Amino acid sequence: MNVDPDSLTARGLANYVVSVAAALRVPGHAVHHEVSELSSAYLALHRRSPVFPEMDLMLLWDERHGWSVALETAPADDPVVLAYLGGDVLAEADEVHRFVEDVIAGRCPGQPEAPTPLDHDQIEELVWRLAARAEDGLAA
Repeated sequence: MNVDPDSLTARGLANYVVSVAAALRVPGHAVHHEVSELSSAYLALHRRSPVFPEMDLMLLWDERHGWSVALETAPADDPVVLAYLGGDVLAEADEVHRFVEDVIAGRCPGQPEAPTPLDHDQIEELVWRLAARAEDGLAA
């Protein structure tokens, strides 16, 4: 989704990520997002899974697959994804919140495999949907 970092789309992504972080009560210092060739977001979760009590959890988003919950790994390693939410890559914040709660509770929500990546037309639609969120005013 290679768009200008100062664009409405970039501001919309910021607003969207902030709304999800707020629903999960993730503080701003534990949230990161970027608009680049592959736009993405990272939220450090303050809870752990009882299945992996020694591992930190993170909530990830990217424009191809949407949301996933993963185990924190070494910075050079790929994250170990526990589940993908699937469905709309811009799922509502309360849906993402339920997904995270279900993963932490061990209820195996979502899907184990990455959803089919968005095609070119779907990416174009995502650009416009994110731009529409720029007016939400949730992020500075």
